[in-house]
Amino acid sequence: MYHVKDIMCDRPIAVRPEKTIDEAIELLVDNRVSGLPVVDGQGLLVGVISEVDIINLVYKADIEGSVVGDYMSRVTQSLEAEASLDDAASIFCGKNIRRIPIVSDGKLVGIVSRRDLIRFIRSIRKNAPVM
Repeated sequence: MYHVKDIMCDRPIAVRPEKTIDEAIELLVDNRVSGLPVVDGQGLLVGVISEVDIINLVYKADIEGSVVGDYMSRVTQSLEAEASLDDAASIFCGKNIRRIPIVSDGKLVGIVSRRDLIRFIRSIRKNAPVM
């Protein structure tokens, strides 16, 4: 059985809640990701900020001086690294999210995206025996 740790990115790009929205935008654009885990000073996962959160902010608030912690989504979904890929697939299919933070004792240790899971499926199918 495969686990989330087998396909996760173990060096996730994260942002602190006190960082400005402009700093979060820079990280999103520069790293070509659609969302960022938000961690506190001890590395504990406290939220996620996505492109949608930022787009909503631009049209509803004054972006100058806005900080990530005020507009992030509180984390409702994360997985441990030992979780199965079935667990990840169930979350992706059941919720409209693109990434799942991976934690150990509440600390961010990785991230797995829908794209990571698709890449894994492709690699398995390419190596599967023809029946």
